[in-house]
Amino acid sequence: MKRKILSLLVVLCLVMSSMTCLSWGTEGAGTSYKTAMSKTESYMIKKLSQPGYGDEWYIIGLARGGAAVTDSTYETYYNNLVKEVKKCKGVLDKRKYTEYSRVCLAVTAIGKDPRNVGGYNLLEKLSDFENVKWQGINGPIWALIALDSDMYEIPTVKSVEVQTTRDLLIKEILDQEIEGGGFSLDGKTPDSDITGMAIQALAGYMNRSEVKTAVDRALTVLSDMQKADGGFDSWGTKNAESNCQVIVGLTALGIDPTKDNRFIRNGKSVLDALLTYYDENSGGFRHVNTSTAGYKPVVNSMATEQGYYTLVAYDRLLGGKSSLYDMTDGKTISKPKKATITSLKSTKTKTMTIKWKKITGVKGYQIRYAVSSKFTGSKTTTASKSSTVKTIKSLKKGKTYYVKVRAYKTDVKGNKIYGSYSTVQRVKVK
Repeated sequence: MKRKILSLLVVLCLVMSSMTCLSWGTEGAGTSYKTAMSKTESYMIKKLSQPGYGDEWYIIGLARGGAAVTDSTYETYYNNLVKEVKKCKGVLDKRKYTEYSRVCLAVTAIGKDPRNVGGYNLLEKLSDFENVKWQGINGPIWALIALDSDMYEIPTVKSVEVQTTRDLLIKEILDQEIEGGGFSLDGKTPDSDITGMAIQALAGYMNRSEVKTAVDRALTVLSDMQKADGGFDSWGTKNAESNCQVIVGLTALGIDPTKDNRFIRNGKSVLDALLTYYDENSGGFRHVNTSTAGYKPVVNSMATEQGYYTLVAYDRLLGGKSSLYDMTDGKTISKPKKATITSLKSTKTKTMTIKWKKITGVKGYQIRYAVSSKFTGSKTTTASKSSTVKTIKSLKKGKTYYVKVRAYKTDVKGNKIYGSYSTVQRVKVK
């Protein structure tokens, strides 16, 4: 009898262990991308207390996602970046020129000009083709992405050995295509990360036959590389970032990774696979779901920043917006903060007065009110950016009114970008 009990306990322990291991791979699977995107946004904003040089991927993701970040956050990043650029006299790194590409993308994303950062033209570094390609295929990929982010003209620098051109960058990437298709750092076996990045860089040149042919081969290779759970690996390790680069690459081509059958396995898409790395408790992303290759299944900064900007890329695709790195649409306006009602009273007949906290950097406020808690048949009115109070008249006497407020900004085309509504308040009108 004791042996049977012991055996049952062993089996139970094994089952529980298996379930615990499995939970890491399924935890975020039931979470919508919108929910994950929102929670990760909040997680990243909290981490970004004093942004500066090195926080570029956070800045790029938040800016392109139109996150609820105050303009002062971007200004703090930029001012700290300027200090660093001046301190190093414009030389962020003597060999790793992807540093300049990354910074140029971040600066462009927040509406600043990389041609004048503290008096230094950072694009000039990308004019040096020999140094750009010193890192291998990574260099030309990110230089092309950065230069194309706002269709910058490549500065002519007489002192460089070989002047960078877009044609040279494209040729360098294509020349490193692996036989049979795909790209990698070692040039031997196709890697999902690098192949995804190469597609991102080449996406704007699909009108060139040689580019289209290479990209089509890359897509076939990626499709063949996809795992049974919809995910991808790199160097034999399943990880969040590999899924990220594939998704960003597909969205750059206008391909919905959740609908294209080439990238769905057993009913699971690569986006489904990415969300298994999402940590519902913190809002961050894990690099791996099980301990492997020296990594533990814990929230990781690189996985989080890539996970977030990937969800932004997908969201932009669904919203009919330009791709993640196509910033020719201008700076993405950040959403205003959530409004807060501070007072709601009815001191006069058929009248109510709403007061709220002032939100900086907005164009105005929208007030929505109704006699239904579900806001059926609701009406709206607006208030200027300088207002924090609104009196509404001609209401129904003796009725209870429900009220909520939200702030808005406007983009260059005059479109309104709304923040979240305040918590609903109610008042009985005299």
